[in-house]
Amino acid sequence: MTRVGVAGVLTVFAAGVWLVAAPFAVGYQAPGVGWTGATKTDVITGGVLAAAGFIGIFAVIAGQVGELYRAGSPPSLADTADRGISGTAGSR
Repeated sequence: MTRVGVAGVLTVFAAGVWLVAAPFAVGYQAPGVGWTGATKTDVITGGVLAAAGFIGIFAVIAGQVGELYRAGSPPSLADTADRGISGTAGSR
């Protein structure tokens, strides 16, 4: 999955969390009073979006793990350090 896809999944999750919190954070839901229709709509929609984003995050992780298995076993940390692959602390 591309970085754009990962960013999209994280954006959906963040939007869902915001929709759940917005009625209370912004203050259009008075404390101690029954929920208004707008609050119910925001919380339900936000919950669905947050759940979809959360599932999407795990789908991304599962896809990355699947790619690692298809590519063969990943090198151990000792092998990576011995070969001096760029980006590691030992390659300077």
